[in-house]
Amino acid sequence: DDWDTEVEKPQATLSYMACPWGGQLIRVAVAGICVSDAPVKKSHVLVRPETRAAFGTGSLLEHFAPGDAVVLRWADWGLLRLCSILFGDMAGPTFTTSARNLKTAPVLTYQRLRRDFPSPGDAAIALFHEGDDAQEGFLMSSPTVATENKFDLMGVFRMPDEKFTSWTSIHFQLLLDSACRASHWLLNGPRTREMRQADAEAYVVLTIQSCKRGLPLYPFVPTHGAMEPTVSIAAGEHLGLDKWIRFTPGQVGSEKFRLSEYIQLFLQNLGEALPIYYIMDGRKLVPYQCVVRREDWLRVRKRFVECFLLQKTAYRRANGGSTAPSLHEDVEPRFITERSPPAGLLRTGARAAGVRVVVRRTFVEVESEEESDDDVVPSGRQSQRPKTTTILPVEISVA
Repeated sequence: DDWDTEVEKPQATLSYMACPWGGQLIRVAVAGICVSDAPVKKSHVLVRPETRAAFGTGSLLEHFAPGDAVVLRWADWGLLRLCSILFGDMAGPTFTTSARNLKTAPVLTYQRLRRDFPSPGDAAIALFHEGDDAQEGFLMSSPTVATENKFDLMGVFRMPDEKFTSWTSIHFQLLLDSACRASHWLLNGPRTREMRQADAEAYVVLTIQSCKRGLPLYPFVPTHGAMEPTVSIAAGEHLGLDKWIRFTPGQVGSEKFRLSEYIQLFLQNLGEALPIYYIMDGRKLVPYQCVVRREDWLRVRKRFVECFLLQKTAYRRANGGSTAPSLHEDVEPRFITERSPPAGLLRTGARAAGVRVVVRRTFVEVESEEESDDDVVPSGRQSQRPKTTTILPVEISVA
């Protein structure tokens, strides 16, 4: 273990090591935090940044995908207090001055959540503090081994050498004490249970099935230049949806089918626009799944279902037979299998107070070099078929 322990308590440690890109890495580990009403899925103990922002803890400036956002907020003694600790932006020899500053200075952070990484049940948030004094760090929660409803929380941040050398042991003790309080607040705050519930219901995962005779169709719009409709049906004339064209990935600049792109084009040709994502909590969904904010989906659901039923009629007319693509909502997400990152990218220290340690932030950067449409792993329960809501008949098959 390359970490040197500076402060050690029964359930918390603060240690440090030289950072490969300058300065010192500071690791704060708090073990055995009892969580009231802990979620069944242990990796959901940390809440997405956009959900926290929706509860009035900040302003959501940009939203890239579930768990991936830029947030501007006024720091307090909660999550941003812990972030400030991790970023090492304390001013002065004590935290008195820092506490006053935290109440008056807006903090802009890019936050990215990843669940079930590096191990099932883990959750990690990368935090990038924007501004003149840019900093980065991350938080990671892990279920305490063989203990129900207890979690270990670990944070790593980088500190400049000049600041590190100016601190004495009492400064580090104060830092660890403050981190312990903030850690308990983060996992057991006044509205944390409500936030976790809202977080669990914030998105709808969609799945398409039964594309046995080719990719699905979408409404034809004459402005598509030289393209011609694949098939015409009388059933859609009253809605102006009598002509349909087969979707191909090349129409949206892709090489492979991705459900998010298909539904986006489908809705676009209906005059609707809403964000649809193929990444969820830092992991790529399989190509036949996508995710959308529940409030957005409910806004277009009725019209989409009505038009998608016409798509089934057009699909059968174009291909013959009785099968046609079906869409399911509120299904369990399935993710593309990723290969483990090279050993040189991750540096794992020995456990400090039972906490797993990953030094670099590469958990948000490592992607599989090979993506397989068939090599997938389900998220959450693997031994049971997830309960789904089907808006169209089910036929399990993926082209």
